[in-house]
Amino acid sequence: MSVEAAVERDGEKPRLQWVAIPAMIGSAACWGFATVMSRDLLAVMPSTTLLVIQLVASVVALLALSIPHFPWRYRTAAMGKAASIGILEPGLTYTIGLIGLSLTTAGSASVISATEPVLIVLVAWLLLRERPGGHLMLCIAIAVFGLLLVSAEGFFDEERASGWGDLLIILSTLFAASYVVLSSRVAQNYPAATLASAQQIVGLALALAVFAIVTMAGLEPASLERLSASVVAYAAFSGVIQYALAFWLYLIGLKYLSAGTAGLWLTLVPVFGLAGAYVWLSEVPTVLMLVGAALIICAVIFGNRAR
Repeated sequence: MSVEAAVERDGEKPRLQWVAIPAMIGSAACWGFATVMSRDLLAVMPSTTLLVIQLVASVVALLALSIPHFPWRYRTAAMGKAASIGILEPGLTYTIGLIGLSLTTAGSASVISATEPVLIVLVAWLLLRERPGGHLMLCIAIAVFGLLLVSAEGFFDEERASGWGDLLIILSTLFAASYVVLSSRVAQNYPAATLASAQQIVGLALALAVFAIVTMAGLEPASLERLSASVVAYAAFSGVIQYALAFWLYLIGLKYLSAGTAGLWLTLVPVFGLAGAYVWLSEVPTVLMLVGAALIICAVIFGNRAR
């Protein structure tokens, strides 16, 4: 049975329309806009420092949202297993992704990351036997082509990428896809903020370990004491947007969507990223980028109607 048929069978269509879709659009907007903020912040602080500040702020915000369910929802073996998925994302995904980004070009990383919706469908098919419908596969293909157009100029303008960097970006994208698939199996069992906070506590522990190793090895300077209060506040705010709000909304959407269908909405992230870059950084998108963004939007609309 296809995913679309299973959704129809469960009678979730009204809730999909009024809960899942706004949540997915909101999460894509958060990730797109926060990417622009992170790009801005990386000019004044190392990536490991930024990641730690962002995750600390995100965990605090999510724990505040989880107060009605604290602490009893955290004291089960099942929650421990669900929280361990946080090792994949934000843990390994962003830790390995940042290392890979330092070894390759931004354009190459963007092109590789654009394959995440396809990887989500493949991982869900292999692990969960979720067979995607033909309409969904067509829409994902169109959306990925649009993603390639959005990132093509940066890919061809920069120097040839390092093979090791590309390999790390592929690995981080695979971890991100696996996170979506595995979280889709447990999202229905917990309040979204509770699950996101538990997963991000695990991710924060990994980020702190990497931060300590990198700092002691002298690979990046310990720059916390040199940062102004306004910069730290800006980084914390970006963390709440990129991790707390984005993951909270995404897990809400996963309650009512299959992993493959949810992956289609991820293609909206660069669309919001283009808008945010134009507003915050005055980066004017090219015609090719706008065409790619239009294809992504059309694919998402068509995919939602086909579903």
